[in-house]
Amino acid sequence: MGSWKIERELDHGAESGGLPQFLRELAEALESGSGDGLAGSVFDGLPVRDWRKLVLLAERRGAGLTLKLKAKRASEVRVPTASKAGKKDTPGAVSKETPRDKDKVQAAREKYRQLKKTLQADFKALRVAVDEGRLPDAETLESFLSLAELMGQGEQPVSGAALTEMARSNTMFLDDCQALRRACSARDAAALAAVLERLARRKSACHAQFR
Repeated sequence: MGSWKIERELDHGAESGGLPQFLRELAEALESGSGDGLAGSVFDGLPVRDWRKLVLLAERRGAGLTLKLKAKRASEVRVPTASKAGKKDTPGAVSKETPRDKDKVQAAREKYRQLKKTLQADFKALRVAVDEGRLPDAETLESFLSLAELMGQGEQPVSGAALTEMARSNTMFLDDCQALRRACSARDAAALAAVLERLARRKSACHAQFR
């Protein structure tokens, strides 16, 4: 059987036919514990013994009020609505970011951190060589340039407007890296020192902006 419900138009006040009288009659029906004597009354069919949920709504309208009473039986099967079922069964309905997404973001950040650490070590070796008046060895140079390309073109640890700014900075950074390669190929110590100085300033500016 389905839910039991009624809707009635009542008077405002405590006079006969008003809400207080209706509530008294409802209380008597529930206290009786059986449907005996309810036949033909406003509560005819009310499941006084096995109701699970009882909802009473009274709304003022003009000179009277509209009253709605609904009772759900304990035996009724509760079927989830499509919206509730979808929220329950759809992964990520409560949180947009799943544990797997968080792990992926964390892994990307760790990879970027390790890449930056190795890149800084190579850059330091390049500067030491220049400060000592010699050209960097080819292995260190190629390691630095390869890591620089990975960092400049790979997934960045920022989003939104900052991502646009970082993309612009990465373009200039990669241009300087190509200038570094040309200076080494030409064995131009002065040009090499100038490019390394630009890269050092660029690194400081990048850290200040995006940390």
